[in-house]
Amino acid sequence: MNTRRIVFLSIFGAYQLLVFLFTLLVEFKDGYIYTLLNKISLFKYGAFVGLVFFVIEFFFVKNDAKNSK
Repeated sequence: MNTRRIVFLSIFGAYQLLVFLFTLLVEFKDGYIYTLLNKISLFKYGAFVGLVFFVIEFFFVKNDAKNSK
């Protein structure tokens, strides 16, 4: 796996993690933001699925790189 791919996957993973943590924070703070975003749980699950996909992609790419050597 080249350096550009590692940097891309790292940024993508950090983004997904931040989105997931933000949605957890908004959901547990019962306030004005939560009333505006009454569908935040759907966004939270979508962000979590994106994080799972990121982890799976990382292992597939790492495995492909090992097999190509």
